[in-house]
Parts: sequence; C-alpha cells; structure tokens
Amino acid sequence: MIKFLSVVILFFMATLPVAAMGKPSVSVEAFGQLPSFGQVELSPDGKRVASLQNFKGTIFLVTQSFDETDSQKPVFIVFDNADIDWFHWVSNRRLVISVGVDKNDRGTRYHITRMMAMNWDRSEPKQLMTHNLRSQFHDNVVSMLPDDPDHILVAVDKSVVNHPDVFKVNVHTGKMKRHVKSRAKVRTWMADGNGVVRLGLGIYKNRNRLIFRNGKDEPWRTLARYDVIKDEVPFSPEGFSEVPHIIYVSKLDESGRKSFYRYDTEKGQFLDKVAWHDNVDVSSLIINKKGEITGYSYLNEYWVTVYKSKFYQSLQRMLKKNFPDHMVTILTTSRDERKFILKVSGPDLPGELYILNLVTKDLYKFADTNPLVDITKLSDMEIVHYKARDGLRIPAYISFPKGVNVKNAKKLPMVIMPHGGPFARDGYGFDYWVQFLTTRGYAVLQMNYRGSTGYGTKFERMGYHEWGRKMLEDINDGTKWAIEQGYADPKRICIMGGSYGGYAALQAVVKDQSLYKCSIAFAPVTDVRRMLLDDRDFLDYRRNEFYVRNDDLSTSEISPVNHIGGFNLPVLLLHGTIDRVVPYKQGKKFADKMKKRRKDFKFITLKEGDHHLSNEKNRIKFFREVEKFLKKHL
Repeated sequence: MIKFLSVVILFFMATLPVAAMGKPSVSVEAFGQLPSFGQVELSPDGKRVASLQNFKGTIFLVTQSFDETDSQKPVFIVFDNADIDWFHWVSNRRLVISVGVDKNDRGTRYHITRMMAMNWDRSEPKQLMTHNLRSQFHDNVVSMLPDDPDHILVAVDKSVVNHPDVFKVNVHTGKMKRHVKSRAKVRTWMADGNGVVRLGLGIYKNRNRLIFRNGKDEPWRTLARYDVIKDEVPFSPEGFSEVPHIIYVSKLDESGRKSFYRYDTEKGQFLDKVAWHDNVDVSSLIINKKGEITGYSYLNEYWVTVYKSKFYQSLQRMLKKNFPDHMVTILTTSRDERKFILKVSGPDLPGELYILNLVTKDLYKFADTNPLVDITKLSDMEIVHYKARDGLRIPAYISFPKGVNVKNAKKLPMVIMPHGGPFARDGYGFDYWVQFLTTRGYAVLQMNYRGSTGYGTKFERMGYHEWGRKMLEDINDGTKWAIEQGYADPKRICIMGGSYGGYAALQAVVKDQSLYKCSIAFAPVTDVRRMLLDDRDFLDYRRNEFYVRNDDLSTSEISPVNHIGGFNLPVLLLHGTIDRVVPYKQGKKFADKMKKRRKDFKFITLKEGDHHLSNEKNRIKFFREVEKFLKKHL
C-alpha cells in the first residue's frame, strides 16, 4: 500500500532562467509567455529526464541525468529553422526526436516531419529515414519496441503514396528493413505490446476497411468494411489483449455513448463491456504491455481516470490526499513504475511539476509551467447548464473574477467564449484566455454547444450540418441565459473565440446582433465555401463537406464575409500569416471588405503567426490588443 507522502519543495532540475523576466503578475507579458515546460519524459530506468522547455520564446529539448556517474549539467538541444514536435527515449541513453517545418505550395501550407536520433548528451546524432523517401511524414512511429533498445518501427510511404510500409529502423545507423509491406488503401498501422504489427486501417474516400492478423506469421483477414457517412461504424480498434484473437475496441453502447469492449475477431462477436460511463463517452483505455487493462479515462465535468490496478488505485488515493483541491496527471513513469513525474493543475493553477520516487518515498516539486502568472489572482470555474431554444440541455462553464461566484455575481461585463473545432469541447482546467479575462474583471461563459464531443454520439451528431445555424443558436441562447440569471450586464457583453470559435464570434452576431457590444475573432473561418474548396487539397475532404453542408442554407448564407452590412458593432480580428489550419487569406478577405464599407473594425496581422499562438511575441501582442479593445468597448 502506498502511504501518504509529505511534499518537499526541492528544485533539482536546472531549468531555463525566467526570474530575470519579472515577478509573478497578471500582466500581458505573464499570460503571453509560452509555458516553461511542454513534454516531459523519464528514461526507462528513471535516471535521466528529457523535456521541452521555453526560453525567451524558443523551445529547447533539455536533458539531464540524476546518475552520480554522469555529468549533472543539463544539455540543450535546438535545431535551426525547424521545430521539435516531440521526442521519446529509445533506451536509457538514446532518444528519437521529431522535427517539423512548414511548407507553402502554391498558397497551400502544410507540415512535413523528419526524424533524428541522438544520445542524451547530444553525441552521435543521426538523421533517420534518409533513403530517398519523399513522403510528408517521417515520424509515424508504430512501436518503440521496448525490448529492443536499438530499433523502432516506423510507418512511411515508399511503395505507394499515402499508403505506408512499416520499417524496422536502427536508431544508431539509420539502416532500414521492411517489416510490413503496404497494402491496398491502408493508411494507419497498429502494433501490439511486443512490437508485432497486427492491425491496419484502410481509408478510401468515405470507405473504411480494417485488416487484422493474430500474429507475425499469421494471414491477414478483413474484420470490417463500412461507409463512415452512410453506415454505423461497427467499432474502432483500441488495443490488443493477452489472447491473440481478442482485441479491445470502442463502439457506441445502447445509450449512444462511446464504450469499450473485448471483441472476438474469429467469431466476430463483442464479448464483455470493459469500460463505460452512463453520461459521457469514455475517452481512452489504459492497456499495459501484456494486454491487460489497468484503467480508463473520461471527461465529464472534470477529467477522471478510473484505475483497475490495485497499485494505481493506492497511488491515486495517496495523490488525492496530497493534492485534495487539484487534478493530478501522471505525465511519465520509469519502466519499473517506481519513479513518476506528475502535473498538478486546475483552473486556478496552470501547472506544478513534481517527481515522485516510491523507492525513497519522496515527492519533490521542481517547476511551474507558467512561473510568471500570479496564481493568487486566478479564479475557479463553475459548472452550469442551460436550455437551448429547442429544449436541449447545454453544458457550460462560467468563470468570474476572483472573489465572485454564481451566488453573488451581478451584472458583470462578460465575454462569451465558444470553443473551436467545432467537433471538440471545453473542459475543466486552466485556460489562459479565460484567466487573462477574469483578472481584468470580466466574467467568461464557455458552452459546449451541440456538436461538441464527449457527450455521446447523439449529441455530437446534432451538430452535423448545423455549422451556421443551431450551433450558433446554442451560443446565443447561452448569452441570453447569462443575462436572465443576472450574471451579465446586457449592455456590456462581447463575444470572442478562435478558429470555429472565431467564426462563431462573427456569425453569431449576424444571427442576433442585439446581444453583443463587440466581437473578437482570432483566426476565424470567414468564407465557408472557400474553406471547403481549400480542403480539397487534403485527404478526406468529403467527410468535412458532409459535416458542414446544409440543404436549407448555402455556404454563402453561413459565411460572415457575405454579411458585412450586418456588422454594426466594433470588431477586432487577429490572424497569423503562417496559419495552416485556417489560412490568413480568410481573415484578410473579411478585413478588406469591412474596411471598404468603413465599419468599426480593426485588423491585426500576426507576422509568422500560426493557428495556436505558438509565437511568444504574437501571443503577447494578441493579449495587448484584446485588453485595449475590451477596455474601450465594455
């Protein structure tokens, strides 16, 4: 049994310096700073650690050893003109690193990846996958081969474009040996815990096909064929059990929610239900190398992980006692499960990183993810619900300035903040946009309108074909609800969002301008027809067209760029020039039309800005412009 541990604050990692940048505050610069830590991973033996760390807007890969026989000095790794997308330990000494760059082909931006291997001390660097492979992605790792410290399995196009072979790659020499030959239309491969490739997903237009085999020398056979638009998806493969012909799959249960089952591939039968929730979708299944289920996760109002392992149940109880008011996430663990790196977070806590050593029974804090943010000024999130005009129950989160809650909030200036996606959702936790606004005195309402994921397929499918209609009505109905409850001052409400949320911040105004004093859109879709045409440069565009198109409303009717005359309120639009998700031309076209009609409008170009505000200077500029705009108009 794991006992209660005392928390000892000990900064043992040589993190990149941030103290010189100022004391914790709620300034634009504090919220605009990129998180100090991204991915963090222990080596298999737990004696070394690697992490992505931010220093003055540049992301470094930093490695350090805790072994007394090694140098204790951290090692800094960065690549010229390329971003580090991710990394993993292949062995206790060597890492593989995915590096990516953006390309622009006749106006279409896309990302390409390449892969490096090197020792933790930066020695013996080697670029992998250099054998005249012109495929877009070189970092699709199928298996890290945990029992083979010299090799990994990588899926990469060689025989047929977009239909990868699987190669066994030596991480020291770069030598490649084909492990599995590409098969008709298969685009995704899955390997079991022993590194045997046993499942492939074939995709052609709207048709999907699953192929499977029991083992390395067994024949491939087709498990399922279906049309993703016309047919019910029979199941999705999720992992391999300890029995070769039985796999774990997810499918909709009798309530229309994503649940997990064991599936007999020989009989074509679903066996027992292994993970489910009565109200929401189960997000993921945790399976160990042996094929045993150790737990599962779901997002209801909060993220919840349910462990089936007695060891992890005991660990979870201990962590709950140490951190009763916040969420604890296990980021990484040593192979023997004696050392862990944890993230403790919540709406009012961006993230504190700890190392837990069960051998020495110590729990050490070593870093804050957002050290310049003054957490004493941050607010909690409150879980609420309201009814849309057709009676549908909409889940939402509301956040108030520090010291205010649903019981004493009265006619506050409010920002309505619909999420992007749109097939995504907001959740309980730290949101740097939300906290930036609450520290300025604004209340914030976030709603998971119909079409949001996680609440069951029925709720998600209610968003199909409703891009420009009912999803926006749900947002506006949330605004009306906030007014009716007395939380929002009806004369001081602004709507703000990014991506689809930016689209909604514009088009929801078109549907009902009387609700809003102003609108702020970041990287918005402004021309839906143009978006669908641009999607044709990429695979699976037909599926996107299906989700968006509505027989009753044309793409022109649901595009803000065609309703310039309807914007009789101040609008702030910000867009990055290297956005490959929603091209910069979407914002620029809208801006040109607004300026031509002499509307109350401000357009901010974020140079070298992407879809995620990954550039620190742009993030600071974004908050500075939002702060000025809201101060003026609310």
